[in-house]
Amino acid sequence: MVTETRPEVNLIFNPINRHQAGFFNSTASRLLFSGAFGAGKTVVLCAKGLKLSLDYPNNFGLICRKVRATLGQTTLKTFLDRVCPKELIKDYNKSEGLITLINGSQILFGGLDDPLKLGSLELGWCGMDEAIETEEDDWKMIEGRLRLVGVPHQIFAATNPGPPAHYLHRMFFTEKRGEVYQAGSLENPELPEDYKARLGEFEGTYYDRYVLGKWTGMEGLVYSAFDEKTCHISRFEIPKNWLIYVGHDFGDANPAALFYAENPGTGELFAFAEYLPGADKGIYDHVQDFKQITDGYNVIKRVGGNHSEGQIRQGYTSQGWPINEPKHSLDVKYQRKKVQALHRLNKVFVFRDMVGYMREKLSMAYKKDGSTLTDDIDKESRFHLMACERYILSDFTPETVTASRVPVTVHSQR
Repeated sequence: MVTETRPEVNLIFNPINRHQAGFFNSTASRLLFSGAFGAGKTVVLCAKGLKLSLDYPNNFGLICRKVRATLGQTTLKTFLDRVCPKELIKDYNKSEGLITLINGSQILFGGLDDPLKLGSLELGWCGMDEAIETEEDDWKMIEGRLRLVGVPHQIFAATNPGPPAHYLHRMFFTEKRGEVYQAGSLENPELPEDYKARLGEFEGTYYDRYVLGKWTGMEGLVYSAFDEKTCHISRFEIPKNWLIYVGHDFGDANPAALFYAENPGTGELFAFAEYLPGADKGIYDHVQDFKQITDGYNVIKRVGGNHSEGQIRQGYTSQGWPINEPKHSLDVKYQRKKVQALHRLNKVFVFRDMVGYMREKLSMAYKKDGSTLTDDIDKESRFHLMACERYILSDFTPETVTASRVPVTVHSQR
């Protein structure tokens, strides 16, 4: 009789900096890896989960994000392509997102958007990726599932920094209820030089968070009233009966458009598509793209450009996409005040995958005269999506709508 033997395969993980190494080796019950772009957050989170599963046979762990549909091309792909040798995998149930290792341990890839499915789990550990998307109730729910017998229990998260009002900042930085490891982008020696150069072009809060890795708020930003905690949300499918509004910023080199849907029951506005095609397309091509973005929806208003750009508006109209001159086109400061007023009422929601929008929102800041903020915008001509926004949103009257702290209930699709 011949007994089958498997070759021994070990996890090989080489931390790129001391922050990764500390997070990977820590035995603390709660851990946070707070890192900027390119800091190796997802890789170390996956590696730590795999290590716990290899060190303790028959362990059961969960790797999750807020929305399950976002795992496939992000965290799960990193785990399979960059972290876990295929020789360690005995079985992979793709429909369930369940990986069984050769030592009997199992790792489930799931979303926190299905709490009923997670309710009966008995976990040894949980790794929460992009934890800035989560809420404190999500964290508490997972901690209540860490009850698998015979293994150490750990919950650990990886995330970009966010505003200091976020529960993760309070939990780890203010109340110090766990270990924190922080890393900036430039602490990763493996990043390509051209990538580092692009990071150097970031500005304001966006640079502080996503290059330096700092938890910073909206101080000094033009739209400081934007409440990320409430209004930066997971994507859902826009209902076909919602009305569509579009703001346009013209230009041969950097044309832009921003698309909003209005919930007819609440008057809340949802930014659901951004358009930054570059310089290679003409008006006809732009119009075809706009029609594709809004296919099946009722577009009731399109505005854009300043007072002197009437000829460009006529060009779009002749191609079947009529664009009107924005209200208050001669008073840019008043347009910005109207947008800020909508933000104060939490009437404008933005999907998390609108990265261009958030980059501009977190970068557009007032110039300083010494330590004093002026009324002038630093490099305002670079903020094309913010121009689109003030063009279209200045058409609304925030004083006549009711503030809402909770957006409409919908089913997330990605």
